[in-house]
Amino acid sequence: MFDSETSQMLTASIFGLSTLLSSYQIYNVDKRVQEDNLQHLALFTEYGRIEMALFRDESSSSSMTAKEQNLQHAASTSSTVMSDSLHGLDKTTSSMSEKSGLEEKKENEDTNEDKDDDDDNHVSKYPCPFHHLDFLVRDWQDYSRNQTLAEKREDMKQYMVELLSSRKQKDLADTREQISSCFEQVACFLLPHPELLTAYLDDLFTPANLYPKKIHGVTVNSRELFTYIKTYAGLFREASIFPEAKTLLEATAEANNVNQRDKALLMYKREMEKIAGSKCQYVPVQELERHHKQIVRYRNEVAEQIEKERHRFLEINAERDPYKNLEFYLIPGYLALALLVFRISQDLFCYEHIGYDIPLYDCKQVSHTLSHLYWALIVFMLLIMMSTGQVMFKRVKTVISIVKTAMDASKDDGKQKKD
Repeated sequence: MFDSETSQMLTASIFGLSTLLSSYQIYNVDKRVQEDNLQHLALFTEYGRIEMALFRDESSSSSMTAKEQNLQHAASTSSTVMSDSLHGLDKTTSSMSEKSGLEEKKENEDTNEDKDDDDDNHVSKYPCPFHHLDFLVRDWQDYSRNQTLAEKREDMKQYMVELLSSRKQKDLADTREQISSCFEQVACFLLPHPELLTAYLDDLFTPANLYPKKIHGVTVNSRELFTYIKTYAGLFREASIFPEAKTLLEATAEANNVNQRDKALLMYKREMEKIAGSKCQYVPVQELERHHKQIVRYRNEVAEQIEKERHRFLEINAERDPYKNLEFYLIPGYLALALLVFRISQDLFCYEHIGYDIPLYDCKQVSHTLSHLYWALIVFMLLIMMSTGQVMFKRVKTVISIVKTAMDASKDDGKQKKD
């Protein structure tokens, strides 16, 4: 990679695919880690930053109600709930179902314990988009001949600290900060001669250093990883330039949706296999339909909860509509403007006497009355704005931004027509 024979796009694609798909990334460099090596990694830190910002926004905005927490819990443990519930409702189906349900429950408990242990090893408030990064530096020349392997390991740690320490230049400091925040672990191994390669391989294949691949903080199995591989490979194949971070994030979300759909279908097949699989005997059609309806009932419950949440979000979004209750301001505003125009007009053209001794029209009195009316309307609108507080301020700000955008667009259209 990064040679004179491979195109820059192909090199970047290989580097990007390996970073996105690998849980243990080894960056092989010559003699020492150069600044351009870190810049190559910086190609992917924008993707990592967007993903972490998205997760942080979701976490900070989830001041969850009890209903929302139950919905998330049901979504994350749907397989266990369905298996246990169907087992409870269908005790008389077969003893194999009971055994399978207990085994699945035990596997889920073991998986949760493994996840807890893994979280203890990698304590982080927000999951990093990438996992382990190793700088494997070959032909390292700064070791002393009399150093032991333990002393050399200390030198490696010190070199890594110095490499990722902050710099005065902003671009260099930003690159190091982004790499440190996007990878769960960053380490290096310095190879002065082939003898240390065996020590590195021992470290590499130690069970404690083998991590499952995670995407968005969730462990990925082989079936799901294959979907991500196809999605990412298609994205890089179709792109004429390196894909943008937002495009990568959208591709990840699409692959995640496909995996969740396939997982739900696989769960249904497993449940139906328990009663009508290849190892089962013939069962009446009514019993098979009853088992199917039990599965569908839980799907419908989740669908109902999702529908309720959709309506709740629609209501929340409607409250943010900048044009909501706009008539409360437009009607008094139009009336105030009409009264102001009428007052100015009558002040300009009104005569107190039109040839008779008794005045038919008191211009000053009418002018004062009109002034009082439109000022009363203006005060009324201000009181409404003050009562709505921050919401109204945001609405006014949104309306102003919409008007500015429309004016800028019209100006651009006018310039294009002139050109």
